[in-house]
Amino acid sequence: MTIQINYKSNISKKSLSNLILFVDEKFDISSLKKHISNSEYSYISDLLKNSDLKKNLLIFEINSKKKIFLASIKKDIKPSDIESLGAKFHEFINYNSKNDYFVNSDPLGVK
Repeated sequence: MTIQINYKSNISKKSLSNLILFVDEKFDISSLKKHISNSEYSYISDLLKNSDLKKNLLIFEINSKKKIFLASIKKDIKPSDIESLGAKFHEFINYNSKNDYFVNSDPLGVK
């Protein structure tokens, strides 16, 4: 599988097909409001109420063309945990035929 990475500084919410967003260990999505639409935010908020928050990666199918991945990053995360999370994500994208993913690390507060 070939992966192509394009770095972009300005992305339209409407043009994104699959989003990978990072959240804290409690899956607090309040910082995601500027990255997703109000309806998507509301939909994910409702689904999180019944989700297993012990997982590190949650996937929400918004429609047939768009999925939002929430990757939980713990404060004391170990390199092996990061590698495991990457492996879970790689397994998913390897299984699916979609090839357009947008990874946004802004919610992490990393500059």
